[in-house]
Amino acid sequence: MGAIFSVVAATLIVVAVANRLNDNGQNQTAAQLPAVALISVADYARAPAIVLDNGIAESLKQADLKAQISATIVSVNAKLGDRVAAGQVLVKLQDKDIAAQLEQALANLDALKIGARAEDLRLSQTAAENAKTALADSIKDAYAKADDAVHNHIDKFFANPRQSTAEFLILANISGAQIILRPNNDELARQIAKQKYDLEAIFSDWQKNIQTLSAASNQIQIETAAQSAKTNLQSVINLANAMAPLVNDLTSDNAAHKQVIDGYKTEFSAARGALGGAIASLQSAHTAWQTANNALELKLAGASAEQIRGAQAAADGLKATLAKTSIVAPISGTISQISANVGELATPGQLIASIVNPNALQVKTYASENDLSKINLGDTAQIDGGAAGIVSNISPAINAQTKKAEVIVAITKNAKIPIVVGQNASVKINPKNAAGGGFLLPIHAVQFTDNGNFVFIIDSRNIIQALPVQTGDLIGENIEIAGGLKSDDKIVASVRGLKEGDTIITQ
Repeated sequence: MGAIFSVVAATLIVVAVANRLNDNGQNQTAAQLPAVALISVADYARAPAIVLDNGIAESLKQADLKAQISATIVSVNAKLGDRVAAGQVLVKLQDKDIAAQLEQALANLDALKIGARAEDLRLSQTAAENAKTALADSIKDAYAKADDAVHNHIDKFFANPRQSTAEFLILANISGAQIILRPNNDELARQIAKQKYDLEAIFSDWQKNIQTLSAASNQIQIETAAQSAKTNLQSVINLANAMAPLVNDLTSDNAAHKQVIDGYKTEFSAARGALGGAIASLQSAHTAWQTANNALELKLAGASAEQIRGAQAAADGLKATLAKTSIVAPISGTISQISANVGELATPGQLIASIVNPNALQVKTYASENDLSKINLGDTAQIDGGAAGIVSNISPAINAQTKKAEVIVAITKNAKIPIVVGQNASVKINPKNAAGGGFLLPIHAVQFTDNGNFVFIIDSRNIIQALPVQTGDLIGENIEIAGGLKSDDKIVASVRGLKEGDTIITQ
């Protein structure tokens, strides 16, 4: 009986194996079954995207043009949004004085090279005396213009303008009634009132110093007076510049009051213009006197090789200064900012214009210490509005105060509504070329069909089952899997040559 049971059991096992091997009409032996490798889905999990919300769009090729000398703007040849070419003159500064000084310097250089003649010497002496007289007059004129600007125009913005109790406000009579107009920023007004009172002591000393000044004054007296006048004028200009925000903010809903305010503003603007012109004229007269005096000294002493080299250097310096009166576009691009008006005084360091290339943009953003460790050069990124980019630069240092580091994302594809320079932009960076969460599988682990895309899993009988998955973008030799898989799934490493229902053995 036991022998019969063993035979029956063996027969059933053979039948089961035969049925298993005969699925789908195939007739395979164990040795003929395909061997496949399984991979763990968890090994292909992607890092989540890093979102940085503090980005600013910039031009990859951008130029900020600043004034390098103090001079009056005489022409503006471009406006906001204009396309300009490299080498194009955008703004022209007044250059007559510098051109005249250069002409004189070149003449002095020529005279040094051929030697001073009696007539040349006499002319140089006359030129030096005339320049000294002009400088003395310019110093006095600077005082007069500063005194007029402050005591006839700027004083109108103060109560008790020349006393320690000075207060920034406007007292005016309108239709027989006195009104008081006060500034919006009380703290700034108090600071300016103190600055105004301190200026009175400067005027008192300044007036004493110029009373004895004349063309007969010696070189040291003239030089000292010129330097003092420049310093004093700059103090007055500093006061006017500090007052400007308060003056510009003065306003009223009352039409009559507003008319008075506008009149005061016009006076203030004219006073600032006069101060700018005074310091420019003083500087020009001072330079002209120094040039003429140096030329005379060279002729009196006789020219040496060293003196000729010095004269050449002076001429070259004036040529360089003359070139600075033309503010030229260094690159081709679009004017994104221009802050220049004819008649205004340009000062060294003042931003005159900015040029950008709107077709080559980047986003400058900042990443925390934690995010920074996950970002790599070459990581792809998505930018507000549908633009795409790539991480092109990562700062090697973290700001000690903000605890963040600069990250630059070059825009490789702009949005339908283009990002423009200066725009705030949110950036989503995809570490390791990932666009978000989920998985990034080798492309040969996914079967693509008209009815959907699948990965293969193995059931308990070693039979392939197709598991539908939601796929995303193709990235190199990998494919995004956005849904359908769990981290603990194990799938067939390569679906090539396989189909659902196949019986396999696993390696």
